[in-house]
Amino acid sequence: MSQIIKIALTGGPCAGKSSAMTFLKTELEQAGAEVLCLDETATKLMASGKTPENMGSYAFHSLLFKTQLEGEKRLGKLAEKSAAEKCVILCDRGLMDSRAYVTDDEFFRYANGHGWFENEILCEYDAVFHLVTAAKGAEKYYQTDNNSVRSDDLEAARRLDDRLISVWTGTPHLRVIDNSTDFDGKLKRLLIETLAVVGIPEPLEIERKFLIFYPDLKLLNSLPACRRIPLSQTYLKTPEEGRFRIRKRGEGEQAVFIKTVKKKISDIRRIETEERISEAEYNSYFSQKEYCQGTIAKDRYCIVWKNTYFELDVFPFWDKLALLEIELLDESQPFELPDFVTVLREVTFEKQFRNKTLAQTYKEFFEKLQ
Repeated sequence: MSQIIKIALTGGPCAGKSSAMTFLKTELEQAGAEVLCLDETATKLMASGKTPENMGSYAFHSLLFKTQLEGEKRLGKLAEKSAAEKCVILCDRGLMDSRAYVTDDEFFRYANGHGWFENEILCEYDAVFHLVTAAKGAEKYYQTDNNSVRSDDLEAARRLDDRLISVWTGTPHLRVIDNSTDFDGKLKRLLIETLAVVGIPEPLEIERKFLIFYPDLKLLNSLPACRRIPLSQTYLKTPEEGRFRIRKRGEGEQAVFIKTVKKKISDIRRIETEERISEAEYNSYFSQKEYCQGTIAKDRYCIVWKNTYFELDVFPFWDKLALLEIELLDESQPFELPDFVTVLREVTFEKQFRNKTLAQTYKEFFEKLQ
């Protein structure tokens, strides 16, 4: 059975998404993957005469969501029939994009009406790549005459770009591809990120972890691109499957359940494979207490700062400390940490700060909560 990887490209106007779709399809097919593409739904609707102006904003974006959802489902069924080892679904924008154009209440109304909650949508994609508009850092290349339905000026394009980053913050794998190089360099950086997600040559996870002082939660919640996600992780070792982790991401009807298997390559490099599981499967695993090696709960703050994605974890058993993580493409990749946190030291190589170790250390604490 083919491994299906679903990727959404987003970004403000004149970011290069259409060119990026063509480029990625060619490169991924040369690497041996089958690629299915979903072109931008909004452009198709507006080219056919359906616009926010003549339909009304809510009616248009509700139709957009429905049409996008149908297109993604159609490609998903085709992907299930793929004979390739890896089948990549490339979407020119994803289901969250329409939220940037409507009020939160309007978005929730039509998304929920189609049976989708926000956290489910954020978890629907294996990766979301935000291509920054040319209006930020490549202004001389910004144009509207190459798209019949584009009319945003530079400032409007920048505001929309920021809004799109904000609505997608919280998706598990968000990367911002900026204009720090020429467009060819932008595409090359996008390809490197894409290959890492697709797992060519292998699905590596490279993380750096830092012990920080407990953050100012009010400040975090005021950031334009920050989202709190409640997480619960349980570590198991069963005779049939060996070691793995199950995760509950979100709360109540918003919850999504994930099973993760990691193979250690070094202290900083791991091969990671994830799969969505049902709530029933999650509960079945969770009930196997004899194989449980610990459970940990935390609030994860997903943050985009200076076009870099950070995950800041706050734990119920600490009121003075927290952990900050960044995922990299290479062990030597340079990075800058946010200026609104106070870093005590890097703890990437310190076993006592791994989630599994913390779960075992504070096992009695979490058993009292259950």
